[in-house]
Amino acid sequence: MRPFLALTVLASALAASSASNASAADIRLGLNTSAALGCQIVGLRAGVQSEKISVYGQVSYCNAQNATGASFGGGVSYDVAQFSNFKLYLLGGIDTLPSGSLAANLGVGTRYSTPLLPVEGYIEAGAQLIRSTLGTLPGPRLSLGVNYRLSVENLQGTLVPDPKQESTSVQYAGAAPVDCKLTQEQDVASARGTASSAASAGLSDAAGGFGAAYGNINYTVSVGGVSISGNSAKVSGSVKISATQRSNGENVGGTFGGTINLTRDGCGWRATGYTQSGS
Repeated sequence: MRPFLALTVLASALAASSASNASAADIRLGLNTSAALGCQIVGLRAGVQSEKISVYGQVSYCNAQNATGASFGGGVSYDVAQFSNFKLYLLGGIDTLPSGSLAANLGVGTRYSTPLLPVEGYIEAGAQLIRSTLGTLPGPRLSLGVNYRLSVENLQGTLVPDPKQESTSVQYAGAAPVDCKLTQEQDVASARGTASSAASAGLSDAAGGFGAAYGNINYTVSVGGVSISGNSAKVSGSVKISATQRSNGENVGGTFGGTINLTRDGCGWRATGYTQSGS
């Protein structure tokens, strides 16, 4: 039962909001593989994203005909749209090949991630141009990968106090970006809404994952205090869960409190982590 409770409480934390302009950033560490002009690459990628712009560096093993060895490169991307948990972005980059040639690429990509989980998958497609002694050689490029995402809520070091548990108090120090035209009340409401959505999505994932072992899974989420400072925020709350253990018909469950961290995402919020009460 402990794994069920742990995952369910983790997924059901309630989020907060934050204000102020761009200081939030994500650090990404990942593995990827790509196919371009017959060069099958397995690589390590590391990057950082702030607001909509991301930059990365990459080292890969390239197994091309008569040219096998290391490939080094980097790139930049720009987020252009978001659909639920998918983000669409444009990208461009440059890589070296074992032969000594340079390859430039342009394309589009999409990332998929679920609320509160620090892992995301991505796929990129586009065109590649290799500058060699024989001239410029065009061809397709396809890349697949997975990243571990570490959120740096505020690069300026602003600390957000923990909101009081089981309270609806609001601590607000900051303001939403001017272009968003949000009042303090709207900003706080947006944070609570993001928290509730993240909790529901996480609980739904957890319920599906444990459906074989537990039946009649029910949960109720309550949002509590909100604390916003700079570009980060915290929202306290609790989740009440109940389920029936299929192996023996025993009813299990309980009420668990915690705090969800949020970071500014445009004019809205994005859940980045969860801390259980008492941990």
